[in-house]
Amino acid sequence: MVKSSVFLALSLVWVTSVASAQEPAKPLYVLEDSYLRWRLLPAEQAYLSIDGKHLKQYVEDLTAISRRYRDHGHPQFWGRITGTEADAENAQWLLDKFRKIGLSDVREQSLDLPPQWVPASWSVSASASGKTVALESAQPTSTSPGTPASGLDLEAVDVALASEGDLAGRDLRGKAVFFYSADYTSRQAPISDYAIKRIGDRGAAAIFVIVGLPGNLRTQFYPVGSTVPTFSLGLQDGVAIRDLIGQSRGGQPPRVKIRLDVKTVPNLKTATVWGSLPGTGDETIFVVAHRDGWFEGATDNASGVATMLGLAEYFAKIPREQRRRTIHFLGTSGHHDNSGMTGHWLADHKEMFAKTALIINCEHTSAEQLVYRGGVIRRTNTTVPLRWYVGGSPRLEQIVVKAYDAFGVATYAEPEPSAGGEMGPYYQLAPSLQLIEGNLYWHSDRETAEVVPPTGLAASTRAYAKIITDVNQLGLKDLLRPQATEARR
Repeated sequence: MVKSSVFLALSLVWVTSVASAQEPAKPLYVLEDSYLRWRLLPAEQAYLSIDGKHLKQYVEDLTAISRRYRDHGHPQFWGRITGTEADAENAQWLLDKFRKIGLSDVREQSLDLPPQWVPASWSVSASASGKTVALESAQPTSTSPGTPASGLDLEAVDVALASEGDLAGRDLRGKAVFFYSADYTSRQAPISDYAIKRIGDRGAAAIFVIVGLPGNLRTQFYPVGSTVPTFSLGLQDGVAIRDLIGQSRGGQPPRVKIRLDVKTVPNLKTATVWGSLPGTGDETIFVVAHRDGWFEGATDNASGVATMLGLAEYFAKIPREQRRRTIHFLGTSGHHDNSGMTGHWLADHKEMFAKTALIINCEHTSAEQLVYRGGVIRRTNTTVPLRWYVGGSPRLEQIVVKAYDAFGVATYAEPEPSAGGEMGPYYQLAPSLQLIEGNLYWHSDRETAEVVPPTGLAASTRAYAKIITDVNQLGLKDLLRPQATEARR
């Protein structure tokens, strides 16, 4: 416990004191105009028509929908939230784009949602020795239980990194427990090696994850499996509450007042938005992007929707007689509301993919590489490397690798063993692939269009377009995994 507490103290001192000494110098260029660009070979010049700045406008349109929802009476829990008017607005926006591009069979497939978790409002404050601090960055984790209408008034305790050593001998029963996490990009239950579960098992009445990123970010977590009110907390607020706790040692411990009004709303609906480009045969390609997102949701997933629209625009300009396969474009929903609604619908309709040559999941296709250095988050003039998955034959794998190389798509050294994100429920139904990654601002109120490089949008979208073109030169049996080929006979 001593070692981890010393580490925590040193790390927080570093974060709070070094930042001012390490502020970057004055910029020498406009970042938006100076992202690194990939020079295309003569054979790839046709893909220059996929313009990243044009696609960036789609990202800005979608983030504006999120802000409108926020500004129309939803200042705390906001975004393109499934089942809300923001969901309906972005569905209509996508329908209009599909029609303008010239897709056929453009339609909305309405789906009933299970009762939805909606945090209507909340407040968290801490007080000690006559001093009160409002913890404005507190954000309830998805599906967190609420408090009684009268709220909770709890003793605050700090458990450092919440390791087994930090928790040994601590009485957490009925208390508000705060812990610091340097697991910067986790937004799920495994954060800090399942610290939330360890704390909950010891009887905590409320749990707060101090996300160790500079500033005071509001960060939305997925469900973390907690049975008590659980929140993420920005670093600035986290330092403030830790200071209160530290300064109160030997006296009355700080008290934390928590009010979280959670509603379960039934009878809401969402929709999959469909559009198609007919081909000359009965085989298909599916291009999927989930429409919903928390906060502005610029990377997750306005970038993916922009990529899907870029592909629709590119192939709509190719005459039908030159399109071997029908391409279906799907704007899905239910990704962030813990129902996976449209993804599960697709997984339940395997018959749709009997003659599918490829499924592409457009998700998190461009994000600026951010670097945590010297106590501050530094922006860069390049894109973040992307996690990638490809499931199919060796010939498909080589098509994908060559396309990423041709357009300068930075990836992890090795692909993922299986698909995640929106692709998770149905990636095994047909040959499939995806690129996916956020950055340090993922799922936070700093995930704005500003940190979605147009160069990344262009690179991912061009690569996908070339993959579709090259895949259309092969038959189905040339794209399937060997075992899948046997299964289809």
